[in-house]
Amino acid sequence: MKKITTTFASLILLASPSLFAGEVYRVIDEHGQVTFTDSPAASTKAESVDLPKTNIVTAPPPPAKKENNSGDEGSEEEVAYTSARILQPSNNATIPPGQLEVAVQLALKPSLQSGHLVQLYVDGRKQGSPSATSTFSVTGLNRGKHSVHAEVLGSDKKRKTKTQTVTFHVKQHSSNKQKKAPQALSQILTPSFTAPK
Repeated sequence: MKKITTTFASLILLASPSLFAGEVYRVIDEHGQVTFTDSPAASTKAESVDLPKTNIVTAPPPPAKKENNSGDEGSEEEVAYTSARILQPSNNATIPPGQLEVAVQLALKPSLQSGHLVQLYVDGRKQGSPSATSTFSVTGLNRGKHSVHAEVLGSDKKRKTKTQTVTFHVKQHSSNKQKKAPQALSQILTPSFTAPK
């Protein structure tokens, strides 16, 4: 353990010569263990170690802060959306009978920015209030053809981007198809005759 500690200390000394202003000496004791120090004992044989110069790179200055015209110091600068599309449902998808919810998922590049909201439209009508999400659940749709699209609104409530319109079809069991009522037993058992001419 002592050997590992000595080796570790030696590596630290070699790796960070800028911590020491003076020279570094290599000392080997009577047991053969090597130690590096800046002040060797007078009774030991020490040799000076020539260390390479430390590679010093100055960091670039931080970018200058741009003045924010809105006066809101905490807001980030807006980045234009390069892509806005509806991933789910796919165009011309069929929603099977019994499925009560339709999931609508958006893909935005870059992702939805702080302070921006998404307004969902189904069949051209707003669905609820704008919200800070890109996933929605639509319920209560009647059977038939429906369309969906979304708009991203900035903190100024102006439209930043709009998705394509996706059409999908909701299937439901028809209430128009009436089951045939069973015939009365008397109708089944009553024979019918046609009189000869």
